Amino acid sequence: MKGVNYWSYYPYTPLNNMKRGAAPYICRIAPNGDRVELEFIDNGEPQAQHIVSFRKRNDADVIEIPLKSYEAVIDGLDKDAEYEITVSRSDGISSETRLVRMGDVPGKVINYLHPEDNVYSFSGKYLCSPCIIRTPSGALLSSMDVFEGNSPQNLTLLFRSDDDGASWRWVAELFPCFWGKMFVIDEIIYMLGVSNEYGDLLIGYSEDDGDTWSAPSVLFRGSCNSDNAGCHRAPMPVIEFNGRLWTDLQYGGWRYGSFGDAIVSAPIDSDLMNPENWTCSDFFYWKEFNETLSETERINAAGGIEGNIIVGRDGVLYNLLRLADGKSLLLKIDVKDPEKAPQFVKVVDMPITASKIDIQYDNVSGYYWTLASRLINEPRTNRNLLSLMRSSDLVSWEITADILDARDADASKVAFQYISFFIENEDIYFQSRTAYNGAHNYHDANYATFHIIKNFRELRDMK
Repeated sequence: MKGVNYWSYYPYTPLNNMKRGAAPYICRIAPNGDRVELEFIDNGEPQAQHIVSFRKRNDADVIEIPLKSYEAVIDGLDKDAEYEITVSRSDGISSETRLVRMGDVPGKVINYLHPEDNVYSFSGKYLCSPCIIRTPSGALLSSMDVFEGNSPQNLTLLFRSDDDGASWRWVAELFPCFWGKMFVIDEIIYMLGVSNEYGDLLIGYSEDDGDTWSAPSVLFRGSCNSDNAGCHRAPMPVIEFNGRLWTDLQYGGWRYGSFGDAIVSAPIDSDLMNPENWTCSDFFYWKEFNETLSETERINAAGGIEGNIIVGRDGVLYNLLRLADGKSLLLKIDVKDPEKAPQFVKVVDMPITASKIDIQYDNVSGYYWTLASRLINEPRTNRNLLSLMRSSDLVSWEITADILDARDADASKVAFQYISFFIENEDIYFQSRTAYNGAHNYHDANYATFHIIKNFRELRDMK
């Protein structure tokens, strides 16, 4: 077997399980209501006859359906029931058995992973880190990684829609890739991520709409150990300003107890695959700053994380970061000195829970917009109420509409979180890390769902 000089796999196959790559492989499952969409590939015998077999979990009765293509829809299933699904070919070789729980879920399901499905056990068991973009061809490209605490957390799954989100198909898998953010420069799609939790900061690119990806370059080294401090981020926006690309980075870890906040940047016209073109600033440490505040001013937090780099109305470049329930951290960036640590501006009151958000500026309305998990104390929300919010100055935020409301559900089991979105004409397109209908818990999501908010600027149902 040869070494690799690429980032994309079809599918990723661990070296000690090469049979996996030659057997039928179920690459996408999307249940909703009483139907499930299924997609598979077969690199071993692509022209063979295939059968999909399904049964209620642990039931003896198996139903088999011959397949005429690599996609199938099974409908008429029992809501709230769990099923086992397998694809096999005529020589008896079968895929790994996949699990699915039926039931209604808001939005269009891009992909689903049952919390007891071990198909990605080499990376994790839950879907995380949504990212959605419009590709140079006009398609929608979605990414998500597979995580679980104390697991490797190093696989990213890619899906594409060629009909504006009405249907989705599997594209490829990136390994190693975690917390990945896609962005487009000169019709080339880049992915900026880390090798695993607290791992190396990586970048790679695709010139064919996400079908194939270059080998990644290591920009900065991390610890590559979840028990130690290392590179931390999320699929945070990468923006162009003053001739450079800018994005957010932390170094730290939850077990380590604190994070430092930095800015990573590179000249827009440079070779982005060359690490020498990238600069990491010095770090701002919230814990050190917090100690300088009075006792009544102090906020108990490990540090700012998951920051949005954004241009203020005053022409200054800022980073607005998640800090604590109801609190965000606003830092200022010196664009003339990319190596200088960001400077404290203020703590911003925002009506959101401690969760990652994206912030986008809209030239039409003149507002900054976000989709966030709204904080309500009674009944206590966690991430089960997703609201559209806006601000004219990054400091004062108002709620314009509740978009996904599951306050009647168990807040420990349901969530719409880590929203990735973009504004296009009158609408917002977004992808949610959705925990719903049998998730392990609210944090450990089982769905990646797609949504469109029509005429979002006209929504004013919150007073």
